[in-house]
Amino acid sequence: MTKILPHLEMHQQFGKIAIHSERANLALHQSPAEQSIQQPKAKMSLERTPAQVTIDQSNGWHNLDLKSARVRIAEAADAGRQAVRDGIMRRAQEGDELLHIERSKGKNLIAKQAADHAHNAVIGTHYQTGNTPASEAVHYEVSPARLQVDWQTHAPILSAVPHAPEASFQPGQAVTSMAQYPSLEIQAVGIFVDEKG
Repeated sequence: MTKILPHLEMHQQFGKIAIHSERANLALHQSPAEQSIQQPKAKMSLERTPAQVTIDQSNGWHNLDLKSARVRIAEAADAGRQAVRDGIMRRAQEGDELLHIERSKGKNLIAKQAADHAHNAVIGTHYQTGNTPASEAVHYEVSPARLQVDWQTHAPILSAVPHAPEASFQPGQAVTSMAQYPSLEIQAVGIFVDEKG
């Protein structure tokens, strides 16, 4: 006959913890900056003065006695003024001679003056055609051309509007729960003895 000694039997079940976690979420959004560039056009202005040549060949024509009426009138006026001056001088000289006629020493002074008058008489008007050298017969003046360039530049116009980054954050979390509760069973065995065997 088997005899079981009294004892305690224990049945234990460990507890289990379940953890459910959600990860944190970080979102970043960066909007591009707004840029504007304007470049005004440069302005250019040109001012041109053309070349100019002035040629005066009047002296060459005068050498050929091809003179304008204005030149002939001026020459005639000069000749007339000179004739008046010569006449005044001649009459003053003849008056001085007649004033001192006693110094003529027997010469016929009046006849001599009359002969001089006849010798110096000029019929018509005598014009000089000119004796200007050929190298000086033509005068010319040259004014060179001029070109003036003016620039007016403009600096570029820049404008920029930055945008700050946009961030959104969702924190993570952890949720715990009991997946299995702990338990302990204690049972007494062998208290009652079966002696009948």
